[in-house]
Amino acid sequence: MTEMHDPDLQTKSRRATGILSENLHFVANEPSLAFYRLQEHVRKSVPPMIEKRVQVQKLHKDLQGHYYDVEYALGAINSIKNCEEPLNNIQEQLKNALFLSQQIKYEHTRRLKTSQIDNDAPSKPIKNVPV
Repeated sequence: MTEMHDPDLQTKSRRATGILSENLHFVANEPSLAFYRLQEHVRKSVPPMIEKRVQVQKLHKDLQGHYYDVEYALGAINSIKNCEEPLNNIQEQLKNALFLSQQIKYEHTRRLKTSQIDNDAPSKPIKNVPV
C-alpha cells in the first residue's frame, strides 16, 4: 500500500479507526443484542434438535421392540433344549402306534382272506376221520 506522509492525517485516521473499533466492540457486546443473537440461534437450532430427538425416541422404541423379540426367541430356544426327553417319548409312542396300526391292518386283511376262503369253499360234509 501507499504510505501516508501526512502525520496529521495518520493521527486522525488512527483515532477514527480506534473509535470505530470501540463502537463495534460496544455494539457487539451490548446485552440486548446478545439476547437477540441468542434468540436467533435458539430459533434456528431448536426445531432440528427436536426433530432429531423425536427420531431417536422412535428408533429407541423400535430397538426396544426388537430386543424383546430376540429375548423371546432366545427363551423359546432354551425351552426347546429342555424338551428333548418329552419329544423322544412322543417319537417312541408314535413308532409303537405305527407298529400296532400295521399289526391291526395285517390281522384284518388276514381274517378277510380266511373268511373269503371259507366262503368260497364248497360245502361238503366232513367225513368221519378216524382219530
